[in-house]
Amino acid sequence: MIKPMTILDWAILGLAALLLGSTFVFMNIAVSEVHPFTVAAARAMVAAPICWALMMFFGAKMPRSRKEWIVFFWLGVLTAAIPFGTVAWGQQHIESGLAGILFGTSPIMSVILAPLFLKEERLTSRRLIGSMIGFMGIVILIGPSVLANATDQLLGGLITLLAPISHTLGAIYARHHPTLAPPAMATGQMIFGSIILLPLAFYFENSPAIEVSGVAIGAMVWVGIATAFAMSLYFLAVKRVGAARVSLVPLFFPVVAIILGFIILKERLSVEAFLGLALILTGAIAVSSSSQKN
Repeated sequence: MIKPMTILDWAILGLAALLLGSTFVFMNIAVSEVHPFTVAAARAMVAAPICWALMMFFGAKMPRSRKEWIVFFWLGVLTAAIPFGTVAWGQQHIESGLAGILFGTSPIMSVILAPLFLKEERLTSRRLIGSMIGFMGIVILIGPSVLANATDQLLGGLITLLAPISHTLGAIYARHHPTLAPPAMATGQMIFGSIILLPLAFYFENSPAIEVSGVAIGAMVWVGIATAFAMSLYFLAVKRVGAARVSLVPLFFPVVAIILGFIILKERLSVEAFLGLALILTGAIAVSSSSQKN
């Protein structure tokens, strides 16, 4: 029998969505002054020690075997370095709300990619229809940039779309290693995310020579803090209500990003953006509800 969710469970999911959704807004603030790889590296570096402290709080430990550290390396690549770097780069050219909408396609990406790597996952007719609706939303989001020949905005959207794809592949990879403690996985991925992103920032962006305002520094610090605590809440939610229900969290990213983007950055998205959001949410809800039934 499926246990009903309590008010506390909803509060945990809502806070995780609020924290991660807010990162898109503050990333926009940061990349307006700081190069994207530097912002992405700062995000991982701030999050790593917080994840370590939270890991100790939950009573988990880092593994000692070389094999498990190799797992952490690939998680760092797929769920930290690539998503953080692509989102930061893409948000130089697109609004925070649009970035949140594109990242909200994660459930749809999971439905398409999971059957390729996991035997227990199947592409049912309902999932296929939901995925097609979601991709119609992506086309509506990015289509106006193609018609208007807005190359930078189109490229920003496509690069940002690599983030949910990579993150989904990382989540699938993590499912092949169920014995690793989730808090340790979060810590490991942030450590390797930092190790990968920091040299890229120094090599491509000459980071030490950048003059940065206190606002941009504060934005980068908040993004790292929000990422660390949101991931801990995510793992707590998985333990309390299961992975299927927690998969609904990305559905709230676009809503949070759009609202905070309007309040803080005065962003106003187009009618096409809201139509694309509606289709993506419809498709994601369809595939998520199908996953929960299974």
